Amino acid sequence: MASVEELLVDSLKELVEAELKEFHWRLKKAYPKCISKSEMEKADIFNTVDKMVACFGPEEAVKVIVEILRKMNQNDLAEQLENEDKQAQAEGNMKTSVPVGGDSQNIWSK
Repeated sequence: MASVEELLVDSLKELVEAELKEFHWRLKKAYPKCISKSEMEKADIFNTVDKMVACFGPEEAVKVIVEILRKMNQNDLAEQLENEDKQAQAEGNMKTSVPVGGDSQNIWSK
């Protein structure tokens, strides 16, 4: 299962250089208290994701990226990220729902 950070990096890798510049521009305009102009001027995809996760937390960073991608008319990419994030969350929830050390064959008969 990919981490949230990996999903975000993979999504931003789909943008060409001009689109990434637009993404950075929209990010610093929408969230100037969290993302400064100087931080975004030379930021690569990895720096961008690290800064966003530090500022917003993993799940909110997904929402912010989806929001900005939609404003850029990158709707397919936004939808793909949302779906992959939901799938990763579902897989994570399934993994944690099985009792640790429990007898998986007898959990329903107790």
